[in-house]
Amino acid sequence: MNYLDYLIILGYSLGFLYLGYRFKDNASGEDYFLGGKSLGWFPLAMSTAATQLSAISFISAPAFVGLKENGGMQWLTFEFGVPIAMLLVMSIIIPPLYRSGMVSIYEFLEKRFDKSSRLLISLVFQISRALGTGVMVYTMAIILESVFQISFTSTILLVAVITMIYS
Repeated sequence: MNYLDYLIILGYSLGFLYLGYRFKDNASGEDYFLGGKSLGWFPLAMSTAATQLSAISFISAPAFVGLKENGGMQWLTFEFGVPIAMLLVMSIIIPPLYRSGMVSIYEFLEKRFDKSSRLLISLVFQISRALGTGVMVYTMAIILESVFQISFTSTILLVAVITMIYS
């Protein structure tokens, strides 16, 4: 990599941190999750869909499809199913949830069932996100290690520091 590559990465990182700082003020859960209801349901649905995409999706999906012995086509059908599921979520679930004024699906679960349902599903989600985030940080650290030629531990710390500053 040359200095221009490093400059682009630095500029991207600083822009990312600036966005986190710029939009950090949220008066309420509605302000944070629903954008203060100033955007409408469609941009929020697109944001939901975008959270499902990551570099890992683009790297791992073709590898599973192309390299998995006797199972590539089965994995491919799953990869085609995710965008279809996201379209259904975006068009069927998000509009009425948005109109109802509820901030999250967990609030809906509590109103529809009870608080224990909300807590159980929240716990399952937190565990799955913790595991998923671990995989993402690990994958990102491998990539950064090879690109920057620094130790694996340093790349983990770099990702952690940038994430904590952003958050």
